[in-house]
Amino acid sequence: MADERMCDVVVIGAGLGGLLSAAQFLRRGQRVVVVERLAHPGGRFTAKTFRGAQVSTGAVHMLPFGTNGELAAMLRALGVPHHIHDSEVFASFHARGRQYVCRSVLQLAGVLGPRQFAEFVRLGYAMLLRAPRPDERQQTYREWLDQRISRARSPELYAYFERVCHFALSVDLDDVSYPEIVETTKNMFRYGAPGIVEGGCAALTGELERRVTESGGELLLQHDVLAITSANGTVTGVQVRDKQSGAETFLRAPLVISNIGPAATRRLTAQAAVPVAVGGEDDAIMSARQESASLPLDDLPLAPSGRREAGGLKVHLLSDVSVIPHRGIMYCLDTERIAGIVQPSNSDRRLAPPGKHLLITHQLMRSDDVNAEREAARADLRRLFGEDFGTKITILTMSQYRGEWPVNRSVQGADVTPETDLAGLYLVGDAAKPSGYLMVEGVAQSVNALLDTLDRLDAPAGLPSHTPPKPPKRRAFRWLVSPPPPHPGS
Repeated sequence: MADERMCDVVVIGAGLGGLLSAAQFLRRGQRVVVVERLAHPGGRFTAKTFRGAQVSTGAVHMLPFGTNGELAAMLRALGVPHHIHDSEVFASFHARGRQYVCRSVLQLAGVLGPRQFAEFVRLGYAMLLRAPRPDERQQTYREWLDQRISRARSPELYAYFERVCHFALSVDLDDVSYPEIVETTKNMFRYGAPGIVEGGCAALTGELERRVTESGGELLLQHDVLAITSANGTVTGVQVRDKQSGAETFLRAPLVISNIGPAATRRLTAQAAVPVAVGGEDDAIMSARQESASLPLDDLPLAPSGRREAGGLKVHLLSDVSVIPHRGIMYCLDTERIAGIVQPSNSDRRLAPPGKHLLITHQLMRSDDVNAEREAARADLRRLFGEDFGTKITILTMSQYRGEWPVNRSVQGADVTPETDLAGLYLVGDAAKPSGYLMVEGVAQSVNALLDTLDRLDAPAGLPSHTPPKPPKRRAFRWLVSPPPPHPGS
């Protein structure tokens, strides 16, 4: 027999999307319960202390659009305390055995040389100043690029486009469409520099957790969701089980928000018309669980190459010396695997133990052989740091991720909308992000899209959109000489 409780909203998953959703509904005066299977909230946007360093669970302590982005805007609107250290440079690039720091786009000429920089300008014009032509709309990024430049003739330029894609999207050039790259690139230039969160990911999700609980929300940690139930095509609630005590509870609610991805959500709905029994009819609950376990994955849109998932390998390192002299990303143009490196301790020394610097590398998973991928990372680290690797610079952790946990549940440009087949059941998170928004910026935008969807149902005539307008196009031109200025409110 399961207990039954009433609430207005159940949020499944206390990752960033779940916590943001809960805070928004609490702001509207609704009773909210958040259910999380782990012993801590935050999902991929938190960190654990290991040997004095803040080891991130998924992200690299970075917001892609910094203080000007959609996540920062939502945090300001919710009144969640935070501070973001925006990058003060365009980026740096490791090429031909040395690092080049580029404060602006124009300084890329020193990295690429005159001919490759001229090609860069030509391609930049095509991507940023005109819409994709009809014949380009069906092309993958690699198909588009290969028609215009040669990897053999322009190795640094080709590596530039490749490494940015690998670092930002965790997919290869074959796995994302050219039009999606155009939208994403435009946003990266219009919003501005990426930024490191003071205190790291865990500090931000900790503040969100406090906001949720202090606003009256309930956070059920270490609880499994057994089924999402419905009747007559409308969601009725969520069946949960306490992992410690085994006690089961039916959370009856007219609105369920899932932050665990479309595939996992579909499995939980099972034959959603099967009613959850309360007060002795436990056979119906068991039937819903059994059907859920055998339900196939949902039909997510595929990336151009047919892949369903992104994947990467991340390495945390401790260094006795500063490797990156700025707060931005160092893209690696002369490596085999590693796409980019950040040094978040430049923004907050507390992210590393005293006297050390924290480095985080990221690379695309090119195969299913984890040992081979890790050895490829070590080879690149030896190539980058020479004799310092293993002495002054040592590996702290290595973690690989792909599929539903803990990485993008849908590759860029293959996302779904917040709506599902069940009335009252909606999706947020990185599988429901609008086109052109990557990583946590996409998560925040998915919550904006959800609120817009619900407002249209409640009052279709004319409520203002929660999705703010993009920055003006002219902001992108600031990159020619310096990064756009940060938002004054952060």
